[in-house]
Amino acid sequence: MHLLCKCGKDMWNGEIPNDIEFSVYSDRRMNEILEEDTIDTIDLAQMNDYNVWRCPKCGRLYVFRNESGEAGNRVACVYRLEDV
Repeated sequence: MHLLCKCGKDMWNGEIPNDIEFSVYSDRRMNEILEEDTIDTIDLAQMNDYNVWRCPKCGRLYVFRNESGEAGNRVACVYRLEDV
C-alpha cells in the first residue's frame, strides 16, 4: 500500500521487512498472545491493535486501527512531532 505523507513523502510498505510500518499491541493484548501455547508469525502480525507508519522524512505517525484481525487501509489519526 502507498500513502502520501502530508510533507509530500511517498511511503510504501510493500517491501518486507521495511522501516516504515510498526505493529502496536496493548499490554493486555500482548499478555493474551503470550499465554497461547504456540504463536505463528503470520498470526502474530494480525493480532496487533494498531498498525503505525512513521514517515522517514518528517516523523509523522499515521495510525491504522486493526479491526477483527484485518489490517485497516484507512488512517484513524495522525500525530505530528512538536519541538521540545
